[in-house]
Amino acid sequence: MRQVADTGKVVFVTGGGSGIGRGLAEAFHARGARVIIAGRRREVLEAEAARYPGMELEEIDVADPDSVAACAARTAARHPDLDTVINNAGIQRIMDFSGDDLPDQTEIAAEIAVNLAGAIGVARAFLPILKRRPAARLINVGSALGFVPLAAAPVYSATKAGMHAFTVALRRQLAGSSVTVVEIVPPVVETGLHRDQTRRPPKAMPLDTFVRAAMSALDAGGTEIAIGPARALRLGARVAPKLFLSLVNKPR
Repeated sequence: MRQVADTGKVVFVTGGGSGIGRGLAEAFHARGARVIIAGRRREVLEAEAARYPGMELEEIDVADPDSVAACAARTAARHPDLDTVINNAGIQRIMDFSGDDLPDQTEIAAEIAVNLAGAIGVARAFLPILKRRPAARLINVGSALGFVPLAAAPVYSATKAGMHAFTVALRRQLAGSSVTVVEIVPPVVETGLHRDQTRRPPKAMPLDTFVRAAMSALDAGGTEIAIGPARALRLGARVAPKLFLSLVNKPR
């Protein structure tokens, strides 16, 4: 497929300093877009932006509505031509509700605040900017676990199921507008998302492989983009949910 040039596009990426966000930011930058990476860790953002001349950074805590609103206002003032927002920030924790030592409520709330409430808040804050453009995209990064949950990560899986439902509903609401609502559904990808876990998930897709596939699907105009094994899980959740739940959660 012919690569599409993105010269003239302005792309804002939450969680843009690492993982999938970083990979997508670098891909858009390589294709000529003006890219703003956003996140909580300024030193990580500065190190990433220093590697790519012209890449900008914004500090944002997506779990804090005031931080999101302030970041959106700054971005609108500096980049009124913003036409792409990638809602990518996320965290994943292993949590076990089966025993007496239950997960910490603060950690539960933090995961929901970043992965779901934060993503909804970013959409709310940035949609007024996107709606002013003749053609724009809000790209939500979901997960295959939003279709078939990983029992060891129940809150993460729930937030990604919520992200999927939010994206579907938002796409319908905005069908008559200039904003296209896209969901990218990754499989397990080699990123720092799992850095706090004792074991890395097996058969993780290399980040560069994932980014190439995602960019190709975006070029083709896809709106629900399931990559690699995520396609099978999305289908399996519909046709054989018990089987695929067992496959995802089989002992390793």
